[in-house]
Amino acid sequence: MLSDFIDDRRIIGDTFVASLSSRHAKPAADIILIPGSCHGFWAWRFWQPALAAAGYATHALSMPNHTAATFLPEAEFLTLTPSDYAARVAVVAATLPGRPLVLAGHSLGGIVAQLAAKMLRPAALIPVASTGADEVGGTRIEIDPNRAMLPTREEAARMWFADVEPEILEWALDLMTGESPATRNAPRGPNLLARGEITCPSLVIGAGRDGSTVPPQPDLATWLGGDCVMFPTAGHDIMLERQAWAAVRQVIGWLDAKLPPR
Repeated sequence: MLSDFIDDRRIIGDTFVASLSSRHAKPAADIILIPGSCHGFWAWRFWQPALAAAGYATHALSMPNHTAATFLPEAEFLTLTPSDYAARVAVVAATLPGRPLVLAGHSLGGIVAQLAAKMLRPAALIPVASTGADEVGGTRIEIDPNRAMLPTREEAARMWFADVEPEILEWALDLMTGESPATRNAPRGPNLLARGEITCPSLVIGAGRDGSTVPPQPDLATWLGGDCVMFPTAGHDIMLERQAWAAVRQVIGWLDAKLPPR
């Protein structure tokens, strides 16, 4: 029996792309799903099939040196910045068939999505528990530039999870990989991303029990001129938590309202 989904996995450049879409409906848009620090395509395991079932073609990424992607030499990997990741998003977007484009990014992936939106002018932007430009706020702590950043399991569980099934927590912690320190240390001033440069509709998804250093998500939504939905009991990795389903339903309803009629 055929699956209800078309599942395609490939490497584009040095980025791994896991694409999922409905077998039974023409997609209304392409959604590129960009993971946060130390995460890979797997971070979207609940959202991706829900979005595909709702009629969207989804493309979950792993950046270089993350799960299933190409491994670069360490000296090169340690210099990769959010702008470098955004350039890879643009390469992936160039392979898509020209439908309306949506960029969704979690945490670090949120600033990557914003930088890519500045270049690509997508139909919509969805930052999730996202970092932002320096003027939005949040805590910036520079880290050792000479080694990949990877919190201990205990630190990751404390910072990034609040209301999660134990087996999902252990599964996610097992999959985490080191992150380029330049993604944290690189400047994010107005010369890189300034207020007003992103003009598409945006929906910011925030978590009330976020233990990370991201700025207040309503402040990010105001800076982007977009909408915000907060989930008070969720943690930073809301896409993997018990509130994942409620959050993705909000995303689907918002996209259905904001994108051109099918």
